[in-house]
Amino acid sequence: MNIHQISVIYHQEQDRLLARISSRESEELRLWLTRRMTLSLMPALKKTAADQLARQTENIDPAAPPDIQRQRMLENFNKEALAHAGDFKTPYQATDAALPMGKEPLLVTEVKMALLKSGKVQLDFIEKLPEPGRNVRIAISAQLTQGLLQLLDKGITKSQWLKLPPDSGIGEAADTPEPPDLMEKPRYLN
Repeated sequence: MNIHQISVIYHQEQDRLLARISSRESEELRLWLTRRMTLSLMPALKKTAADQLARQTENIDPAAPPDIQRQRMLENFNKEALAHAGDFKTPYQATDAALPMGKEPLLVTEVKMALLKSGKVQLDFIEKLPEPGRNVRIAISAQLTQGLLQLLDKGITKSQWLKLPPDSGIGEAADTPEPPDLMEKPRYLN
């Protein structure tokens, strides 16, 4: 798949992120990412992205002449700048693309990740439910990996998954019981 655009949008009704990946061949993949899946995916994706950038940069030989050291540092800087230079201003173009995985987004229950020799990150998105499950495999460059990380971060921020609810009780004294007459009795709906 020759990836053209990636979009990540938080859907409050579903409490999920919808990732849409369009190709230059007018195909679109749709993936549902749950809170649990997204929050467990992020650390692994960040580490793999760092490894991907490290693989692209060349080691600088301290014994090399200063001119060569400067040239290698500049090359490394340009490679890292390219990886962070995604276009976040152009809106996602929701055209009448073909949907090879079907209209219903794939509910991601497992992600497998590998850094390929080519320098791309291979992501396998797997849906185990219902039987038989669906899966899709994509390989993305360092620039797309960094862009995906930024989009997922924005989605997590919008979802407020990392914020504690105002009445969570965290930080209050948990050992102090409520007086018996103030405790709320269970309510039942018959």
